[in-house]
Amino acid sequence: MRCRACRELLELSEVEPVHGESDGVAVELYGLRLGRCGVENHPPEPPFPDFAADLVAAVTQGDALPTARQRGWRRSRTLCAGCVQGLESSTGEGEVRARVRVERAASLTVTVRGPCLECPACRTCQLPGTPEHRSALTAALLAALGASGLVVE
Repeated sequence: MRCRACRELLELSEVEPVHGESDGVAVELYGLRLGRCGVENHPPEPPFPDFAADLVAAVTQGDALPTARQRGWRRSRTLCAGCVQGLESSTGEGEVRARVRVERAASLTVTVRGPCLECPACRTCQLPGTPEHRSALTAALLAALGASGLVVE
């Protein structure tokens, strides 16, 4: 891979943990590896062109983070991702952390803080599975990637 600005070879290296926030959802990324050339003011490059989209999909659509399932007529019931117990619709604040694998890139740790549903049966803290929460989570992920210096298109 080469730098878009100077065409020098890029070296993948781990960046400091980055943070992003949107609508009450905070995301921290640990172990994020980006490509850098030797020039100080050139922005870092993703490990591959669709990295940001693949990371967002792995976190918001995959099973990497425990996310409550919406079931029933008009998605009226919320079920635990682990034991399928019915959950209360009230949310508290909590933290969910998981190792996320993105194909063609090294895995990284994602921590999400914000609205959380706790299962009364298995005590698992999980993210609400609502479209509003997914939208806020996506925006927070993109903010975290932007905080790393990555140009998110």
